[in-house]
Amino acid sequence: MNVTQWFKQRLARKRTAYRRCFFDDDNRLTLHGQTVMADLAKFCRAQQSTAVVSPVSRAVDIHASMLAEGRREVFNRILGHLHISDAEILRAVQDETQTALGGLDNE
Repeated sequence: MNVTQWFKQRLARKRTAYRRCFFDDDNRLTLHGQTVMADLAKFCRAQQSTAVVSPVSRAVDIHASMLAEGRREVFNRILGHLHISDAEILRAVQDETQTALGGLDNE
């Protein structure tokens, strides 16, 4: 086996492991997968800027911004292995938000 084949097999194993964590047998995000991806999208600022403004100085906080960018990088790595579209992530975030808001109405 040459190096290229070894890397391809390694990538295929990783992709399979990621997909088994989030997808069902029909290659659709499971309900738990949707919940986790929606949470990560919010936490990792997937749909917004990673520039963070300090509430004290009202200037861009470089350290907080780099932390946010690191979170986004991890999120994008997961997406890359799963091959999930931006539209699917946005839909999961919207569904999760609606569920959370619906739960607030019932309290």
